[in-house]
Amino acid sequence: MSLIKWQPSEELDALRHRIDRLFDSIKHEELGLGLFPKMRETRWIPAIELQETETELVLKAQVPGMELEKLDIQVSENAVFLTGEYQDQREMTDQGFMKSEFHYGQFRRVVPLPLAIQRDHVQAAMVDGLLTITMPKAQSVIPNVVKVSLATSDQAPKTPATPKLSTK
Repeated sequence: MSLIKWQPSEELDALRHRIDRLFDSIKHEELGLGLFPKMRETRWIPAIELQETETELVLKAQVPGMELEKLDIQVSENAVFLTGEYQDQREMTDQGFMKSEFHYGQFRRVVPLPLAIQRDHVQAAMVDGLLTITMPKAQSVIPNVVKVSLATSDQAPKTPATPKLSTK
């Protein structure tokens, strides 16, 4: 009687290759490189950069080609809210299929701030598709600090006795 040797490594390798191909096909479909690219719009949000100086926070957002009237900026003490919309201005030609990798439609981006700002003094400017929002830091409140002495084990404070409750 001959025994057939089971080789799990070969089966696992085959399974791993199938899974790799599956993830590759999903990745290529998302990038529009697959055999049948997705027909839906891709969600887009602007890339940002947040810098801190001694006196302010500076937020930069890439919004190339964005019309100012289609951009809404709102600032709270701890976050910046960017919303906007790119209008689809593609024109179809009689030549047939036209490919576009531009993102159109609405976007919304909420950027949490690491510290409080003075929202009444925020300034914004846009130059060549780069939105720059300058936010002065809030004046920090000076906390009341109380020095606490540390008792040594010989001088440990006595814990007050817990009153006994009567069950009568």
